[in-house]
Order: sequence, then C-alpha cells, then structure tokens
Amino acid sequence: MNPAIRKISIFIEDLVHDESRDIDDGGWRTVVAAAVIENPWFGRGFVENLSPEALPLAAELGRLLAEHVVEAIGGADRLQAYGRAAMVGLGGEIEHTSAIIHTPSFGAAVRSVTKSQSLLYSTNARVPAGTCITLPGTHRDDDSLRDYYMSFDAVLVDAPREDEIVVALGGASGARPFARLGSRATDRAAMAADTHVTGSEA
Repeated sequence: MNPAIRKISIFIEDLVHDESRDIDDGGWRTVVAAAVIENPWFGRGFVENLSPEALPLAAELGRLLAEHVVEAIGGADRLQAYGRAAMVGLGGEIEHTSAIIHTPSFGAAVRSVTKSQSLLYSTNARVPAGTCITLPGTHRDDDSLRDYYMSFDAVLVDAPREDEIVVALGGASGARPFARLGSRATDRAAMAADTHVTGSEA
C-alpha cells in the first residue's frame, strides 16, 4: 500500500556555537523528516485488525523518511543518533500511530537505509493541528551511550488534521554538544564505588 501523503516537511538545524564556545567539526546538525498522511482508519469506527493497512504503510514510510534524513544530514555514516514519533489527529486513535511506528517493518526499513542497529525510541499522541512533535533520540548502534540521549522537535502548523497522521523520523550528526555524562554500561561499577548512590540508574 502506498501512503496517501499530503506533504513531507524537512527541518534542519545547524548549531555552531553554544555554551559560549564553538562546536567542533563545523557544528551539530539535527534533522526531522515528517510525513503527513491520510489516516486509513478514519471514519471506519473501531477496526479490530490494523495490520493489513499498517504493515505496508510502516515499511514504506520507514524507508522514505530514512532516505530524507540521510540525505539531509549528509550521508548514513554521518547519522549518529535517531528517533521516531507519530501524532494522530483528533478524529483518530493513538493506536493508529502505534500501528505504524511500533512495527518491525518500520524499524527494519529505517535500519536498512541508515545501516544502523539500535532500536528506535519513540513517542506517539493524539493532538490538534500545530502541536509540537517531540522525538526522543539515542545512538544509532549502542543505546547505552548516554551522551546521545536527546530530543528533536518540530511543528507543522496545519497538521495533523482530524483525518491525518504525522509520522516523523529525526537524526543528529553526533552526541549532544559538550556531552560528558558517559555510558550506562559503566554505571554499575561507578555506583559500587560511590557510597552516596543507591537504587538503579534513572
């Protein structure tokens, strides 16, 4: 199934100076690619099985959005962090967004294009048009690297309409600027050495 796309929006930000200092390697680029599609379940009442429409949509949108992100960020090898999100208009269900982005076919399509390994962190919501979409990010191959925990934000002022879904993929060219918090993989050793730390890592 080809998605009925109304538009695709690409958001690019290059941060070159922050915290009173320049950012190395020419800056930190973040990208969000968002597709506004017709909700295939709108107006049909409660649909028990969403898979017939969702699976082909997920694969096609995952591939398409990943291609846009890779192109905008300057190549798959420059993409170091990524995340996904979806928003459904007020005439749909949150489950309609989950049916598209929380499927193996969406993630597999993204990883195929980006040559990455990590799971895609995500958010989904039912919202009025113009709501800010926030995509959580993590490292493309190792989600224990805390320096790559971040978020990408974008606003589509006219979407989603009540009969639409916005599906988005975000990416970054590196870790957060001046990140210095280390890795979750070393937390147990650090906690064992610190008598002031109790409980599990947040």
